[in-house]
Amino acid sequence: MSQSKNEKIGDEVAAGAAFAGAYAALNPEQKRAVDTIDGPVMVIAGPGTGKTQILTLRIANILLKTDTVPESILALTFTESGAKAMRERLHRYIGARAYQVPIYTFHGFAGKLIKAYPEAYERIIGGRPATDIEKIVLIETILDNPDIKLLRPSGNISYYVRPIERILGELKKEYVTPDAFVQIIATQEQALLDIEQYHVKGAHKGKERGDYTKAAKVITKNRELLFVYRQYEASLRAARLYDFEDMIAETVIALETQPDMLRDLQEQYQYILADEHQDVNGAQNRILESLASYHDSPNIFVVGDEKQAIYRFQGASLENFLYFGDRFLGTTTIALTENYRSGQAVLDVAHSLVKVDAGPLAALRVPLSAAVVPESIIERRSFSHQAIEDEWVVQNIKAAIEAGVSPAEIAVIVRSNREVETYTSLLRQSGITVEASADGDILTHPITLAVEALMSAVLLLRDEAALFVVLHGAYWGLSIPDVVKITRARSYDTSLFSILENSEKLQVLAVENISAAKNIATVIATARTRMVSEAPHRVLQYLLQASGFLRHVTIHNPVEGERVVRRLYDEVESMVVSDSASTLGMVRDILAQRRAYNLPLSAPYIATNTVAVQVMTAHKSKGLEFSQVYIPHLQDSIWGGGRHSETFIIPLSSASDTPDAFNDELRLLYVAITRAKTAVYFSSAEMSATSKALVPTRFFDVLDETLVSSVSVSRVESLFSPLASLMQRSTPRQIDTDFILQSLTTKGFSATSFNNCVANPWNYVYRNVLRIPEVQATHLQFGTAIHAVLESATKYHTTHSKLPNATFIKNKLEVALARLPFSTNEFVRHLELGLTMLYPYLEHVAQTLPAQTVEELTIKVLLPTGIPELPMLPLTGNLDRLDIGTDGRAYRVVDYKTGKPKTRNDIEGKTASSDGAYKRQLVFYTLLLSLYGDARYLTNTGVLSFVQSAAKGSVKEEMFTINAQEVAALRLQIIETVGMLLRGDFLTDSTLAAESKYAELARALIGRMTA
Repeated sequence: MSQSKNEKIGDEVAAGAAFAGAYAALNPEQKRAVDTIDGPVMVIAGPGTGKTQILTLRIANILLKTDTVPESILALTFTESGAKAMRERLHRYIGARAYQVPIYTFHGFAGKLIKAYPEAYERIIGGRPATDIEKIVLIETILDNPDIKLLRPSGNISYYVRPIERILGELKKEYVTPDAFVQIIATQEQALLDIEQYHVKGAHKGKERGDYTKAAKVITKNRELLFVYRQYEASLRAARLYDFEDMIAETVIALETQPDMLRDLQEQYQYILADEHQDVNGAQNRILESLASYHDSPNIFVVGDEKQAIYRFQGASLENFLYFGDRFLGTTTIALTENYRSGQAVLDVAHSLVKVDAGPLAALRVPLSAAVVPESIIERRSFSHQAIEDEWVVQNIKAAIEAGVSPAEIAVIVRSNREVETYTSLLRQSGITVEASADGDILTHPITLAVEALMSAVLLLRDEAALFVVLHGAYWGLSIPDVVKITRARSYDTSLFSILENSEKLQVLAVENISAAKNIATVIATARTRMVSEAPHRVLQYLLQASGFLRHVTIHNPVEGERVVRRLYDEVESMVVSDSASTLGMVRDILAQRRAYNLPLSAPYIATNTVAVQVMTAHKSKGLEFSQVYIPHLQDSIWGGGRHSETFIIPLSSASDTPDAFNDELRLLYVAITRAKTAVYFSSAEMSATSKALVPTRFFDVLDETLVSSVSVSRVESLFSPLASLMQRSTPRQIDTDFILQSLTTKGFSATSFNNCVANPWNYVYRNVLRIPEVQATHLQFGTAIHAVLESATKYHTTHSKLPNATFIKNKLEVALARLPFSTNEFVRHLELGLTMLYPYLEHVAQTLPAQTVEELTIKVLLPTGIPELPMLPLTGNLDRLDIGTDGRAYRVVDYKTGKPKTRNDIEGKTASSDGAYKRQLVFYTLLLSLYGDARYLTNTGVLSFVQSAAKGSVKEEMFTINAQEVAALRLQIIETVGMLLRGDFLTDSTLAAESKYAELARALIGRMTA
């Protein structure tokens, strides 16, 4: 029913009264911002100072005091939620006319112009947005060029693909075209001329100076990037594709090259307002400039807060924020300093993080005063373990709710989406209603991985790795004992699939649920048949239903199941619709490609529409407010400023005080703190869930700690001790360890399998006991080929007293590589890489190789253990090379390493990233030889010889003399490890399971055993 005239008048009267009341409540500076409707105006509006209020009241005031029509006022904001909030509030003050005011996001405005002026957007109208994968493929293709050196490192030719994709987006956001990029590089080249190239005195006289070398390398990388940029743009146009950022960039081009279009817009929009101006990037600023360029003193109004510029990845910069006063002379600057959200303690702590005494930032980082909230608290707690910290957060929130605090007034603000998932799960397990305000990446979600394994089991006919994984799925109804029986029965000539489809074999193995086992084979076989003629999303639908997967997820985890499975299925369906994937194999490849390049597949958490505790990232918290805010995990590895190195150095800003990563993170914490009205709870822990030492964030050294109350956690520690919680569990139920004993009895330990076990016993179980079928990594396959060539070369030397020529080496490498499952491009690249490594290495070998060597010596010995179940443990080894002296005795073991040369400290496990596996391997070989019983080969000297040249082109070798104490210590460690495996304690250790390379399988196994 249409609104009557009287009703319309009544609404207008009510809106007018609402405007008058809201205007009367403004403080003087807010009124000044609302009343200054002519000319350029910049408002510095900190958190809680009412910026949305003044934006909407200013629009209403323009309509009240001028004859401007609503359609002539353009309001641009940063997010859809911001545009929605602005329109809803504007409706209170002007009624239905609020819907006539153009309020857009920048991309929404660009979309509106594309529809209105299609002839100005030939590239956009005639094309479609490129997908993430299409961008990656284009860049990969461009980098497959022999002229590109730095951006295609031989060790990892894809290393720069994702950084290039990101930096191209940044360049477009700042409207740095390829031609503009040329000028930036030219400026860098000019600056290089001012750097002295060579040392003129001292020990390094005549050598190139480090700062010159670094600057020159930056320029070379940028030149290659420029080449990629030009080729990328040409490829996009040829494929009729465009980037999301091109919508803004093409709008800039249209406004600057289409005078009729610009004149139309300038005549239409007499007033322009831009919200969150601190986040506006260079290209977006160009749009504002173009629209406002008709008048010398345009009616343009921007509001923002440099302290809350947290979208640096979107191109925001200090220069973009400061440019306004320079670009529009006579700008009126207004600072809002009264905060209507937080208590003074919250505001003071937040300000202490970002306080600046001098420079251009000083005028932008003004302190705020609390205008409404009388009191607030800020507390800090430091726990011994992250598990206790998490438990305290959950229990404190529960206590606050029980004390009468509305769940909707409580927020947990974290740094990453992964932490959002963690706290959401913990709170829900405690019966607390939670709303997760983040888009989670489901690519690494256990449900996604399980679905992907299911697809791979269908696709891989001979490689049974995926089938091995899906056997662990509880949705089949197969028990753990049955899984163990089936996997143990697999052998070289008996595949898992042949076992699953054969009732007689299953009976012989004493499998209890034969029908469940056979169903696995039936579902896999049927899916293989169906994928020949059906679209991949249909095959996936069948798999999810016929396997029982969908039913299992729906029963056990309905919320997450719906979120992840639905998003995954929709993505596959969209691949089919867009012709990106026509087979299940292509779907799997696209998912793998996403994971390889860290391209998230985001799925929003399902909203419950109830009063709930909010869990969100700091980025997502922008614009929100809560009574109590918890900011946990304040450790430097998460909340720190030095985590990301610059891949490309491209000066996009000339501002001397351009913020760095440290200040970016400070801003983010500032935003998180200023969401709170009355209470902020900081917390950190000394040890992580994986037993890693944690360091508190460096930001604690920046903020004024006199304003923060440090609270003792001794009582909490006694209540929530993770050890106490473990002790409360029932006695762990052990899996039958007979199959571990059998493996140790028959195969024992090699140096590799023992190192697997030292790293994590679950790694040993899956790799060496259950023998999970795995496709060997490319670099390992390449290493195998290099070893084969070196074996042939040294044998040739023993026979002919000289090393073979280059042709021999090349032929041997070609044969070795031909045996590997390499594509043509992979073959060519590895051949080139292999020859590059082998030729200089063999020149070194020629100088040190003795007349006689023994290659690939296989040794198997028995080690007495004193363990009743296994008194003698087999030890095996395959030694790359034994060098024999003139007396016919071995004087050293040489072990080839084809990876990047390591330092001696790395080898010995004296660095944080090393566990000493390389040194342990040499000690293991010494133990083998001491037990071997052949005096000719008894040596305690081991050499790690790195085939890949070191940084300066030299061959790196590290020699060790293994003493008796080291051998005795290793012997004891081996025996203790055997005892640990046979006790089986680790089989119920969820922490070890989570740290293993097979965490998902191991955790599933533990969960089913202890259920």
